[in-house]
Amino acid sequence: MSNKQQLLIVIALCGGLALLWFFKQNPALNNLNAALQADARLQAYPYTFRTIKIEGDVATLTSPRSPQVSVLQFLQIAKPNLDTSNPDSPSMIAAQKELAQVQEQAADIAKAQPGIKSVQWEIDRSWYASHGIIVE
Repeated sequence: MSNKQQLLIVIALCGGLALLWFFKQNPALNNLNAALQADARLQAYPYTFRTIKIEGDVATLTSPRSPQVSVLQFLQIAKPNLDTSNPDSPSMIAAQKELAQVQEQAADIAKAQPGIKSVQWEIDRSWYASHGIIVE
């Protein structure tokens, strides 16, 4: 096979992948992610909520909260200067309340988008994996 033929095959594969990416784009999903990223409070929080999918009137967003991972593990990563040794301390309770409020704000932003009536949450396995925690 000549270099020219190899080059044409590579170009065709790249073009096919670009078309596949283009057709998989979801404007509603992109708009919701843009709305989440535009919110100042969400921007300031050490975890980035993002939309995974939209099916019908339900948006599925990532979350660090799950029965599979304790909130203490999350806070140790997200707020490394927070003393997590006493889960009942005022600072730990405040950090947990802040997480709940920020997640609620992400849900409110999602439900304010046209056509979205409810939000489902999915544990963000890739975020945890990037911090050395495997979530089954």
